[in-house]
Amino acid sequence: ACGRCSGPAAGRSESASREGWSMPVHEVRPPRVLLGNLEPIVRLGMATVLGEDDVDVIGAEARPAALVLLAGSLRPDAVVLDLGNAESRMLGESVRTASPETTVVYWARDEELMEVVAPGAADPRRVFAPVPEELSSALKRSHLNRVER
Repeated sequence: ACGRCSGPAAGRSESASREGWSMPVHEVRPPRVLLGNLEPIVRLGMATVLGEDDVDVIGAEARPAALVLLAGSLRPDAVVLDLGNAESRMLGESVRTASPETTVVYWARDEELMEVVAPGAADPRRVFAPVPEELSSALKRSHLNRVER
């Protein structure tokens, strides 16, 4: 300790305490994302782009049952699914059941559109934009909302 401090925060830096009370310090981790039923080349490209933008791609799984199990055990901040795949809506609902706090993102192959279903939301929010940048922003927002709860 520095000799000037006393109380519960003795021995800690002054930036970590104020008037003898310690203040919680939260580490900010990057959003954790699981890639789902995307085409292999799309998964590879998305993993690269998201990784460059400080998003942690924690796995990729194209098989629906395995994806749901992974989502349930890993509890990612978001799962990205193929908007053009007819099975994606049902798969997204299964992911939301297995991991209710996970955001589901439906990604269009042409990169012009994505739909984002936040935890607890009934309907997706449609996003028309340069999608790679918007995807990263949406993932970071969903992660921050989850950390603040």
